[in-house]
Formats: sequence, structure tokens, C-alpha cells
Amino acid sequence: MLSVPVIKAGSSLLHAAPRSPFRSSATQRPATVLSGTRYCAEQLTCRGLLVGASGLVEAQGAGSSRTRGTVSAAGMGRVTAKELEAACAEIVPSLAGDSFKGQSGMLATIGGCREYTGAPFFASMTCLKVGADLSHTFCTEGAATVIKSYSPELIVHPYLPDSHDLGIDAEKQKDKAARAVKEAIEAMNHWMPRFNCVVIGPGLGRDPLVHDTVKQTILDLKERNQFFLVDADGLYITTRDPELIKGYRNVVMTPNKNEYKRLADQLGIDVDAPDSQKRITEALGGPTIVRKGARDIIMDPEGGVIEGTDVGCPRRAGGQGDVMSGCVATFMAWTVDWMERTGKPKDYKFCDGRVFPLSLAAYGGTLVARHAAANAFASQKRSMVAEDLIDQVGYVVDQLFDEL
Repeated sequence: MLSVPVIKAGSSLLHAAPRSPFRSSATQRPATVLSGTRYCAEQLTCRGLLVGASGLVEAQGAGSSRTRGTVSAAGMGRVTAKELEAACAEIVPSLAGDSFKGQSGMLATIGGCREYTGAPFFASMTCLKVGADLSHTFCTEGAATVIKSYSPELIVHPYLPDSHDLGIDAEKQKDKAARAVKEAIEAMNHWMPRFNCVVIGPGLGRDPLVHDTVKQTILDLKERNQFFLVDADGLYITTRDPELIKGYRNVVMTPNKNEYKRLADQLGIDVDAPDSQKRITEALGGPTIVRKGARDIIMDPEGGVIEGTDVGCPRRAGGQGDVMSGCVATFMAWTVDWMERTGKPKDYKFCDGRVFPLSLAAYGGTLVARHAAANAFASQKRSMVAEDLIDQVGYVVDQLFDEL
């Protein structure tokens, strides 16, 4: 059985994160001594981190000495962090003896090519570690065996057509390329209707056949009114062709600084303008946008804004964004499932009608990812990598929302 991480105020030891099932024992780092000169609790606090009695590394929010981070909301009346966390706790599935496989979420990640196999794995594995029951990955043939070798937990489908794998020149052999894309879409559409949420983008690369397949898949998801999240290379595709997601409300976009700038430039919006996110959201007229940064700023299509927690870590390891995508997508799946189970109307809003459903999902997912990053950094420091965050996400969900 995996050991449970324990992080307590005043403790002499900060126990290492539980051992990852997909990492060798040689890479595990021993427990960090908090009372030592280098890693003392006072220095963690100076970095904006605080070891809380709840077992979470917490932030010192503005105007509050010891909080889980501060949250500000606009366009939706006053909403406190406590209200948002309570709403998130309500949608987190309970672990009951009469539950069945798939009840806590069936998710898919579309991503992965010869060059990039880690990103789709991080997103897919995070979905499972947050608490989803099943996680599928749709990738190219050249990536499938590699991703499968990372973990037997993932269901991997090598359906995405790749020019290199198929030996096709997409420009010169257009008929062959079109057939390959058509066959891929047919294979994927056999599976897509089953998923509560789909992550599009991690590790897709730049192959034209892959991009053509993803574009049609987005259109098909929209036709079925399915929920999906666009990140990484998925943002590259939708930025070049914003019509793919314009006016569609069942999607969350999670751009980082550079991706956000490319999106703003494509829409002819000054990225440095104070209202740039408002203008981008209005221009797209549907998606909920999570602008990643020192604080994640979440804006829904109706103008509601949540400025997220200041909890986090100073380390920027490759794959952290993929972990956040998996967290947010899982909360999207839970939100949709909760609304269906409780018979809520499509225009239902949380927190007494003040919070758009996908904004709540984005808040819950980013909150978990940031606390996981803070916990992982407190233990691993400079050596922290994306796998360390994945080790923490399930524990953080339980600590934040106390739903067991």
C-alpha cells in the first residue's frame, strides 16, 4: 500500500510524497528535514508557502496570514473561496460500496506523437489520480507502445494518422491523406460518445494529418454537445482556426503566457490591454478561458471572473500544464455528471446562481493542481518534476474537499 504523505506544522520531518507506481525506487527522494538550515519552515513561508495543519502546503494570501490562497470574483457578486470550495466538494463523487466503474468519470486525452509521449501520459494519468475511473489516450501509432509502457492503467488507442508512420506526403498524396483521416475519425467516433470530457492537445505535434483529424473531431464533439478542454497543441490548432470553437460553451481553454499572446494576436487584440481577456472571451463568444499565470484567471462567456489562488511553487517543470489539464478535465466531468444526476437545468449556476459550471470546474481543477505543486515542491525542491505532482493530486482532493 502506498504511504500517505504527512505535512504538519511544527513537525520535524516533511515526509516524501508517496512512491509513484511508474517510477523506479532509485529516483525516490528521501524525506526532507524541515528543521535544517536549507529547508526550514520559515524559508518555505518566505517563498509564499506555508506548511498547514491540514497536511497541505498553503499560501499566505493578501490580508490573511494563513489561508489556502485568496480568491476574488467579479461579474457574479461576491463569492468567497469557502463558497467555491464547498461547491466543489458537492460535485466530488463519494466513494460508496454500490458505485460502479465509470461512475466517477470516463475521460479521454487526444494527444501523443513520436516526439511527444510524456504530455498525454501526464494528462491521462492525472485524470485517474484525481479520481476518474477510466482514462483513454488517443495517439499516433508511433507513440502508442511508448505510452502503454509507462503504465498499464491507461487504455491507449493508436488511431491518429501520422505522415511519417504511414509514409504519406500530405501535400502530394491528398487522396491517401484524406482516406487516412477519414478512417481515423471513424475509429475515434466509435469511442468519443462514451466520455464525460475530452482533453485535446497534449503532445499532438504539428503533423497535418493529425491536425485534420483533430479539427473534425472537435466538430463532431460539438455536434454531440460534448464537453472538452483545449490545451497545448490543441490551442495551436484552435488559434489558427478560431471558428472551430467560437460560440461553443461546453469547452474550456487553458492558455499559458505564450499561447495567450498568440490567441490575442490572432484575434487582433492587444495582449497588454487590461481588458484583453474580456475582449478575447467576447470575441470567441462561448469558451471559458483559464489564463494561466502567477494566479489563474478564469473568465466565463457571461463575463464572470474568478481570480484563483496564489498557492503554487516557484518551479516550472515540463508537464505541469498537462497535469493541470487533467485536473480541470476531471472536475469538468464531475460537474457535468452532478448536474445530470441532480436534474439541474442547462443554465444552472452554482453558489446561488453566481458561478458558471465550467468556471467552478476550472477553479476546482486549478486549485488541486496548485496545491499538488506546492506539496511536491516542499518535498522535492529543484528536482520536482511532473510525476511528483501526479503523486499528490488524489491526496490533495481528499484534503481539500474531504469527500471519502
